[in-house]
Amino acid sequence: MNIKVFTGIVFLCLATVSAKSQQLDWKVDASEILEKISEPEFPDRIFKISSETVKKENVADVINKKIDECSKAGGGKVVLASGEYFCEGSLILKDNVNLHLEKNAKLVFSQNPEDYLPVVLVRWEGTEAWNYSPFIYAKDVENIAITGKGGIDGNGSAEGSFREWRSLQKKDQNKLREMGKNGVPVDERIFGKGHFLRPQLIHLLNCKNILLEDITIKNGAFWLIQPTYCDNITVRGVKVDSRFINNDGVDIDSDTNVLIENCNFNTGDDFVAIKSGRDQDGWRVNKPSKNILIRNCVSENCLHGISFGSELSGGIENVICQNLTFKKVRSYGVQFKSNKDRGGYLKNVILDNIQIDTAETCISFTNQYHSYSGGNNPTAFENILIRNLKCNIAQEKAISMIGLPEMPIQNVKLENVTIQKSGELSVVDNVINMSFINVKY
Repeated sequence: MNIKVFTGIVFLCLATVSAKSQQLDWKVDASEILEKISEPEFPDRIFKISSETVKKENVADVINKKIDECSKAGGGKVVLASGEYFCEGSLILKDNVNLHLEKNAKLVFSQNPEDYLPVVLVRWEGTEAWNYSPFIYAKDVENIAITGKGGIDGNGSAEGSFREWRSLQKKDQNKLREMGKNGVPVDERIFGKGHFLRPQLIHLLNCKNILLEDITIKNGAFWLIQPTYCDNITVRGVKVDSRFINNDGVDIDSDTNVLIENCNFNTGDDFVAIKSGRDQDGWRVNKPSKNILIRNCVSENCLHGISFGSELSGGIENVICQNLTFKKVRSYGVQFKSNKDRGGYLKNVILDNIQIDTAETCISFTNQYHSYSGGNNPTAFENILIRNLKCNIAQEKAISMIGLPEMPIQNVKLENVTIQKSGELSVVDNVINMSFINVKY
């Protein structure tokens, strides 16, 4: 089926009949992605900390000293025994260190901004800046892990938490975006004290060989797990229960060779978001997110399911999402989003065996996402396969695909897609080369 524009009742009629399959000129293979991913290995050295021994000291300092000692010894495991560890400051991961939280060990982070100074280099909503240190931070290191059955509490429900800065951030948010747009040198983009850009919970910058396994994360103030410019990442068996706005489970941000599997993310925002930088600053860095496999994961409650963008100016390619179950999605089940400021591209994506109980809109594509500021650099969306998707209820639209006349969405194939009940009529606008096989709603 070759479709340029069709909407409303015409779409409804066509969607219930099979169409001849088109041959897509690309291939993404899960086994090829997995060949590029391996877990870090650590020497058999144990550096143990108990909550009883750190009661009268600054806990963050004690843990950081152990991390440093472990790394200088050639690596190993820094083990937090059962108990609560209240950190007045960031934990800084170093080469060859596995920070291991035993069952019933819990890290809790203070909400005093002074504890997260001096500022460090971060990427904040797709633009580089110097800001308050994330609660757990690493930069330019290799072979790192956070593992164990313990928990990490961002303490976002505390009175006076960083979460409350969201209502104060607009001035700084706009200032940073303008700096990125105008090419202000990164070393001059200094925020921190006197500013209100919330720190990330876990932010790993330009690191290699990463493992996050079995930990439980709660109550973040902002993005929860954000690897940026990283390579060879495994996130396995991680549980997230953090329902505040901007609490994405994982933000894959200009990363390569990523495996996320067997996770349970209940989030106030995206289940997983795939990104690669915002506008001119994303073009400057020019690092795509590529070779990504997300499989066998569940969410009981999230705002959006799998989300691509909107900060994708460095490009996104070669992504496979398999065997994902979403029970309650409060907005978009599968979301591809950008606008004419972003540029970049999104290509070679396969979504296979996606189960959604309820969503507002099941499948959404847009090149007209909000925060548009007058640019003329639309994003190229092409080569996207969605198959074996079932949604019980799409309260608003089953499908919404909105391309641009000057940049249509291209080469989209839906196969074995069933949406049992939906509200408004679906819409497809400015889409070229779209194929339906056994699509019903």
